Amino acid sequence: MFLLENFKFIELDYVLAEEWREGPHKNLLTKVRGKVEGWLNQTVKILIKLGFTATTLTVLGLCFSIVAAYFYAYPTDLWYIWVAAFFLFLAGFCDVLDGAAARMSGGNTSSGNFLDSLSDRYSDIVVIFGILIYSSHFVFFGVSGLVWGVFALVGSILVSYTRAKAETLNVHLEGVGLAERPERTIILIGVSLVLHPEWGLVILAILTHFTVIQRAIYTLKELKTKQI
Repeated sequence: MFLLENFKFIELDYVLAEEWREGPHKNLLTKVRGKVEGWLNQTVKILIKLGFTATTLTVLGLCFSIVAAYFYAYPTDLWYIWVAAFFLFLAGFCDVLDGAAARMSGGNTSSGNFLDSLSDRYSDIVVIFGILIYSSHFVFFGVSGLVWGVFALVGSILVSYTRAKAETLNVHLEGVGLAERPERTIILIGVSLVLHPEWGLVILAILTHFTVIQRAIYTLKELKTKQI
């Protein structure tokens, strides 16, 4: 009975992942890009004319993430948390723009994609680490904020790893899972606006690992279908 129920849960999770990926519930970043694509393209054109490249925007995004992490880690006043959220927003904005800049300037190369992916991972790590420092003395549900932070950090890395590994097996995971990078950024900004970035660690610790499970189930199902 347990195995049957567990199998049904896996099947349901796969269906939900498929609907989330293919249906109207595409990932948040895709939906946002679709609605403001025209405005983004105009912004990118202006930036390109000013001499900005996709690589420049990628590096800027990483720098903004580092600044955000500093304000998270050492908030001498509560309003520092808002400053951190602002720089985190700028980092996310650069992440949206750099891909568009690469496509429009013809610089969408393998080396550029690699640099962008590497920068994203460093940005994820440094921001969560900054919040972890701030949250280390908090306790949630009897668990130290430090532990929640480690779980959130590991989960965020694994979300990216599962997609990268799946793509080497010709399984595309864009839009699969609840906590992709844009959603994680929005969650952290949201909890920061109410001056509780530590809540973000708890939320990410749960959602990222749930996303990993979703992606693992989806990938295994796809591989089975392809008989790999």
